Amino acid sequence: MSVDMVVVPPVSDRQPDAQVGEVAQSSASKALAVLEAISRARGSSFGVTEVAADVGVPKSTAHRLLKTLEKHGFVGRSGSRYRVGGSFFELSEAARWSEFGELRDTAARPLNWLFERSDAAAVHLAVLSGRDVLYLDKITRPAGTRLPSRVGGRFPATCTALGKAILAHSPRATVADVIGEPLARITPYSVALRQQFVLQLSKARDAGYAIEREEACHGTVCVAAPIMRDGAAVAAVSLSVPTLTATRGGAADLPALGRLLVQASTEISRSLPLA
Repeated sequence: MSVDMVVVPPVSDRQPDAQVGEVAQSSASKALAVLEAISRARGSSFGVTEVAADVGVPKSTAHRLLKTLEKHGFVGRSGSRYRVGGSFFELSEAARWSEFGELRDTAARPLNWLFERSDAAAVHLAVLSGRDVLYLDKITRPAGTRLPSRVGGRFPATCTALGKAILAHSPRATVADVIGEPLARITPYSVALRQQFVLQLSKARDAGYAIEREEACHGTVCVAAPIMRDGAAVAAVSLSVPTLTATRGGAADLPALGRLLVQASTEISRSLPLA
């Protein structure tokens, strides 16, 4: 009687499921890093060498990732240069139905009200994302002060009034995660000491709004109030004014701006659906 032999490959020739999963996760992380690098270019194009250097991978890996992303429409190619592809437009449309899209829609009318009621250079809506604030909306004046913020952009939370307003009403664990590493220094006025930052959060909690003076951008002062849901901050709104108008004798009354922001943020909070 014959017996069919089943050849089992040596253990060293087989990849455990966990190892396969780690490889897939690593590839996905690298592809996302490529997308982030290209999206930061804001209209500029990238070559393979530039992408490889930005992401920190070999050129062969960067080329493979770019070809995969091009196949799915997330990057477009012109000659040897790559830029953001059309699939991003589809994602941006889908983002309207995300929790952030819902928040942005809910905040739209109060943001416009804030803009009309104040002489601020800009009005912002942002959420906490890791150790940063992520900007969801921004309204500016045509000839107003130019600010580094942009919709979809990020900024260290500890350097912004938005971040302070959110963290002042966040769980202790969230605050600990944000200040667990050295605090970002964007300008000489950025808070570097954790104890000083925690004190600012306490003051913001008591006042109902947070203030940031040239900690994120020279020549600009910001005031922000939290948007609350279920007892915790889920976002914040802010007003940015030139430093000259916020100093003694200037036109900007920071406590008055704070009261306006609290009024707007309270309306947004009440309009948000329950989690």
